[in-house]
Amino acid sequence: MNKAYVLRITGNCNEDIVFNKKCYYTSLKRRFSKGDSVFFLMKKEVDSFIGYGIIDGVKELVDITDPEEREFCINNKWYTKIEFNEINRFTKPLPLRLVFPGLHRMGRLLHGLELNKIEVRRIFDLERICEEEPELWEEYIGMTRRTKTL
Repeated sequence: MNKAYVLRITGNCNEDIVFNKKCYYTSLKRRFSKGDSVFFLMKKEVDSFIGYGIIDGVKELVDITDPEEREFCINNKWYTKIEFNEINRFTKPLPLRLVFPGLHRMGRLLHGLELNKIEVRRIFDLERICEEEPELWEEYIGMTRRTKTL
């Protein structure tokens, strides 16, 4: 089974790199592999899942041959480039608090977190509800507010 991870995107510039160039630079030490899934977490109004990608390949700094890209990585202290063959942006950000109540308290510790199959399924199920059943999504948001998970 392929693995799934959460990676945090900081800033609009990095968001553009991820979704336009289909790559993510990191100093995180994980054994990323071709076929693994990555769910992108970014601060919109609150921490939210904004999309996901399927890894095509991973390059270490020594494997990056373009001098400008290599310098860019060194200046930002990034040692790994993750390339994606498929990348998808969610129509609406999915607030972390709604997807995984309580997990939002982990803050920075979420970066690099490995997800299990059930957690991955939950993200996709809620994303589908958000897209296909907006009334149900609004009802869900209302319920979570009443239970004070926000």
